[in-house]
Amino acid sequence: MDTMVKKTQEWVNKTYGGNAKYVKIAEDGITGNGTMKALVRALQIELGVAVDGALGDQTAAKVGTLTSKNTAAKKNIVYILQGGLYCKGYNPNGLDGVYSTGVENAVKKMRTDAGLTNPNGNADGAFMKALLNMDAYVLSSRGDAEVRKIQRNLNRDYTAVIGLIPCDGIFAKPTLKAMIKALQTEQKKTYPGTVVDGIWGTNTMNHCPLLTSGSGATYKRYIYLLQYALYVNGYKTNGFDGAYGTATVSAVKNFQAFAGLSADGNAGKSTWASLYVSYGDKSRKGKACDCMTPLTTAKAKTLVADGRKYVGRYIVGGANKCLTLAEEQVIYDAGLKIIPIYQKSHNAVSCFTIAKAEEEAKDAYTRLVNLKFPNGTVFYVSVDFDASDANITNAIVPYFKKFKSVFAGVNKRNYKIGVYGPRYVCSVLEKNQLTSSSFVCDMSSGFSGNIGRKLPSNWALDQISTVTVGTGAGQIQIDNNIASSRCSGASINPKAAMGPTYEDIKNVCDATSREILQSYHLSSLPTLDFNLEEEVEVVPGPPVEVRIKESMDTTLNKSAAYSVSITNGNIMDPEFSSSLEDISAKISGYSPDTLMPNYKGIAMTIENGKMEFEIGMENNKLVLSVRYIVYQKKIGDSNIDFAITVTQIWDINTYKLSEVSEDVWSKFKEKINRIDKKELGITIIEVLVIVALIGVILYATGGAGVILLPLFV
Repeated sequence: MDTMVKKTQEWVNKTYGGNAKYVKIAEDGITGNGTMKALVRALQIELGVAVDGALGDQTAAKVGTLTSKNTAAKKNIVYILQGGLYCKGYNPNGLDGVYSTGVENAVKKMRTDAGLTNPNGNADGAFMKALLNMDAYVLSSRGDAEVRKIQRNLNRDYTAVIGLIPCDGIFAKPTLKAMIKALQTEQKKTYPGTVVDGIWGTNTMNHCPLLTSGSGATYKRYIYLLQYALYVNGYKTNGFDGAYGTATVSAVKNFQAFAGLSADGNAGKSTWASLYVSYGDKSRKGKACDCMTPLTTAKAKTLVADGRKYVGRYIVGGANKCLTLAEEQVIYDAGLKIIPIYQKSHNAVSCFTIAKAEEEAKDAYTRLVNLKFPNGTVFYVSVDFDASDANITNAIVPYFKKFKSVFAGVNKRNYKIGVYGPRYVCSVLEKNQLTSSSFVCDMSSGFSGNIGRKLPSNWALDQISTVTVGTGAGQIQIDNNIASSRCSGASINPKAAMGPTYEDIKNVCDATSREILQSYHLSSLPTLDFNLEEEVEVVPGPPVEVRIKESMDTTLNKSAAYSVSITNGNIMDPEFSSSLEDISAKISGYSPDTLMPNYKGIAMTIENGKMEFEIGMENNKLVLSVRYIVYQKKIGDSNIDFAITVTQIWDINTYKLSEVSEDVWSKFKEKINRIDKKELGITIIEVLVIVALIGVILYATGGAGVILLPLFV
């Protein structure tokens, strides 16, 4: 409790309690909205304006300017000023209705905290508007010092048009609106007809200058505003200096790449728009779209002609909204991919309960399977309203936790849960690891969850506008979506069989992984829990750490040191086979428990595919990876491709053989570095010797190292 806040509450209740337009407040000494509204009501009563507890422009205009010389007849207004200062944390040295030096100093202190230079001690309407609310002018525990610097700079440079905005270091709507007003103020110097209203429109976007690394002092004010916008979007420019230097160019490029813009480092109108408003430049055409209208052949052709590659469709809803197998055939024939959206109303917080999460998780899986979505498809659960922080914490996060848990229990096809919703909802769910991908409803620019919020880092789709394309029977209204590199869609031929489940694929990959590991002569294999696309530790080390990773990505590695083809279980490389026999003969007299695998046995396991060798250094450790690519492995009536990578990491400094001379050991390391740098002249014999050395040096006698190292160097 604050004694002076309590005295303020007592005074305002006593003075205005008999007025029917006044609402009494608790006298508890705690500053809150109620106390500030009471002071505003008191001010409105004194000024003879409408009494509603909201200090708007009309009330502010009536205040005039209060100074120590003109307040004799306005004693109660000075009381209100003093009470507001106490509630705000500033000490006017008395609650007596006298505009004293203490009042002047308190006013100056607040103006200084707000960023004004050479502040006076007068209280005008703009000051009272900033004073009589819960805004803070000191750094909040949740605030960012650099954001506070932006807020103070805006107050310093543009107070005539923005008033005094909070300086708490929290980026929210008031700061964003002030930034837009500041930008419009600069534009007005060149375009006199510019309206400074803090609302982002087409004129505001089109009047933004093109800034490049050559932009100089003429654009300094603009560059400041660009740097502020970059920072609040998560891109630092090494301070705010008004110069379009290397750091600013780099920040612009990085932002552009993230936001799906052309990453040239020049700030044009699309870059300005994407920094300042959630939907960015609405004229951008995305490769994706979504619609409620079922696609006919004519409408699908329209989308293809319009450059669309992905179409979002609903997998739940009424007959005029929901995707069907017949429509999937139309989409497949047109060459489009489908982005599935799960929206069972989901337009209010009441839709997000634990009971509904359990029911809808099962329903979503059934619908995805019935519509033949392939393994690994990302689908988007909708949050189609402006959820508050409390809504997110108390309803949406618990809903998604339950949804994810229940879905995991039925998900045999490795479907991935995404979310469609405002930026902040998407970011919170990503942070809580409840979703793998975000479909952002950015064209709802008025949502508090979009205003002043960063794009989630896992955004795949950015919905920015509604457009109508095509003519006649092919005409269709769609939501225009920007697709990031994370966007994926499903290509579904409803006439074809769905193929094996994720579980079936995983079982085949796991069995192959175990066979390959056994070929590495490990004395005993731990009980491993494999997961596709996740690296699993087999041997923790030291002296050597062994890892394995299963993946459905079979793209050839162009940087591999050596690659060997396998056909019908045979190694199709005479040089490799010859070298393999030579090395095997040299180590045959030593322990068989080496990490030199039985490559011929692995080739028989793979049947058809490739072996890719990659060798290098990482944190001063030798890293050897062998990637085994398996082609056309049969599962039921289907064939699949997959890859298994075995990685060995050895600390060649800590575990150097004492019997090997420093000269030989240095040449050995030099050869490895040559491979690491991808220098030419590396032969398969050198690659295989390194493979053999790892096992022999660790598991055989010291003499093995003496035999093999000279051979290598």
